[in-house]
Amino acid sequence: MAERLLEANQRSLWQSANQKTLDKLQAIALEAEGIIENLEFRMQKE
Repeated sequence: MAERLLEANQRSLWQSANQKTLDKLQAIALEAEGIIENLEFRMQKE
């Protein structure tokens, strides 16, 4: 979801986004990506 909102902002589809919100969304997206990669790594080890 966070990545989709960031993409919408990049495409100028979400014009009311402020920088603080965008920064938080970026942090959420990076954290989620890390969690997913960690889960994938654990699944490969099994």
